[in-house]
Amino acid sequence: MSPELTSGPIYLYSICPRPQQPLTLPLGLAEPTQLIAVDDIAAVVETGVDLETLQTDEPRLLNAVLSHDRVICELFQATPLLPLRFGTQIASLENLKDHLAHQGADYAAKLEALAQKAEYQLKLIAQEVELPPLAEGLTGRNYFLAKKQRLQDQTTAQAQQQAELAQVLDYIYSAYSDCLEAESPAGEARVYILIDRDDQSLPEKVDEWRSQATHWSLMLSDPLPPYHFV
Repeated sequence: MSPELTSGPIYLYSICPRPQQPLTLPLGLAEPTQLIAVDDIAAVVETGVDLETLQTDEPRLLNAVLSHDRVICELFQATPLLPLRFGTQIASLENLKDHLAHQGADYAAKLEALAQKAEYQLKLIAQEVELPPLAEGLTGRNYFLAKKQRLQDQTTAQAQQQAELAQVLDYIYSAYSDCLEAESPAGEARVYILIDRDDQSLPEKVDEWRSQATHWSLMLSDPLPPYHFV
């Protein structure tokens, strides 16, 4: 057992099966990560992470968030895992071992269910509705009518845009049982889809949806750890 893990809080990245073969562990926020296993379940951890200090330094905090995600993504290339949120800590090594012992069966079931799965983010961004400018020289009633027509055209285009979004979401929910829509800013939509890692159908479907949602830009992520399905 590493002496660094004998006391003090433990920072956690993920839960994974106990590796059958040696697992190459990535560098953490500041130090190399380590593996703590109890029976068939393990946690990838780092010691010496001072979260309170990080939260007072915005550039360092942002870098730490990115590093946390990097560690999980690197591990995901080598093993099934349950990603943990940034900032997850446990008081001591003893507490961590107790936790793994008590939650081991639950973690094992989740890992088995997600072992062959990957998450994708589909992001949709509404394209700006562009309308031709009003004709020059209009005055009085003609100007009023032209402006009113332009407003109606804008409303019609926006309604078509929302209809396209609803149609794409219907396609997603019909095709995939494991998906969820995240809260997004106005003019955007984000959907997370969980599928088999070897399923190559999603990029083809996204291309089809692009052709049917011409008022939206559709962007599909690379395969990701199952952040939203743990």
